[in-house]
Amino acid sequence: MPPPASPELDYHKLPLGHGVELWCTMDCLDDSVLVAFAWRNRILKQLRFNREDDQKTVRFVLPFLRVEFGLWIDVFAGEIRGEGRIAVRPLVGKWHSVLDRSVLVRFDPAVGEIGGSVEVVEPTVDDPDYGRSQLCTPAILRLHVDDGEREISDAGRLVKRKLFQDHPPFVFNTVACVGAADACGRGAYPNPNSIWFNVFFGCYQIDARKSDWKRPFGYEAARGAASRICFDDVARLGEADWNVFSNWMYGVPLEQIEPYLGVDPVDTYQKPAPEQIGSTLWHTATIEKARCVSTYESDAPGAVQLMTNTKIDFVWRRAFGLPNPQANSPDSFVPTTLKAELHMAYAEDDDAYHTVICGGTAQVSAKPEFLAVQMAAVRSVIETGYPDAGFPAA
Repeated sequence: MPPPASPELDYHKLPLGHGVELWCTMDCLDDSVLVAFAWRNRILKQLRFNREDDQKTVRFVLPFLRVEFGLWIDVFAGEIRGEGRIAVRPLVGKWHSVLDRSVLVRFDPAVGEIGGSVEVVEPTVDDPDYGRSQLCTPAILRLHVDDGEREISDAGRLVKRKLFQDHPPFVFNTVACVGAADACGRGAYPNPNSIWFNVFFGCYQIDARKSDWKRPFGYEAARGAASRICFDDVARLGEADWNVFSNWMYGVPLEQIEPYLGVDPVDTYQKPAPEQIGSTLWHTATIEKARCVSTYESDAPGAVQLMTNTKIDFVWRRAFGLPNPQANSPDSFVPTTLKAELHMAYAEDDDAYHTVICGGTAQVSAKPEFLAVQMAAVRSVIETGYPDAGFPAA
């Protein structure tokens, strides 16, 4: 008899017929997807797919059941495609087919890219005053902000509905870093007594198809280095990333997030001229007074607790650091008011605009040096990892 399914993993389950199901999940946030065939809630075959190993054929036979499937995983589009056949045999009689069809599962997060590369370039902070940072995920993650439903995490559709309902669809790619967790895995990100509380830094790429968009995401018009930043886009993206892509996926209840799912009356500033970083030009800007919910979970009696919003909530909590209750903070999910500094530019090809945004954040009460340390790490990443992602220098 096949072993029962692992209780630690939460799978999306797609019925294929006669008790057979296709299960999929992510047990880590690299570039892989875990896929299993199960029969009567027992795993018969489990396979791991990634961008370099994206096609497999599955065959197995039970006394009254035969399964043969070819599976293809597109980790960039977030799709599982398959064609196959399930055959069953009654107690007396011949085999006959009960399934001969294509299967499609759409999932997020998928594998993304920034600056034309799928490789992660990690901005690193290791400072005597502010401590070390840690990389949240070993792969660039991609989330699709559109109206389509996706398995594992449906955060992109939630963001589209709550913050970008009047915008065309787009694709969000990210590399994020937070303050380092302690030896037990408890995070600085969910710790209200840490300077890293609700703070992360890193890089985004926003892909906006020209068939949907008449301008690059984050810009008022496509005028190259002379472009002006569309702060409404950028502020909405920040609210989406903190409140949904990070904190809702961590397990913060939606009713705790709802008060912050809007665009705050933030202060914004774009430097008059682009700044040269490495060999290319980048726009530099600041956004201040953005309010976001936090992931802080108190252990005080009656405090609101984290919940399951996706099939990878525990994986997400490990990525950002496990809950870290503090004796002096009895209320869960307290908000923070943040300041952000960013460098951004866009490129385009025949199909799409690609806006790259690299930046850091801090609570408005933090010393300016904390944000400066993050921005030094970000500029180093631009110079070494994305040297061609900015505008051409004159």
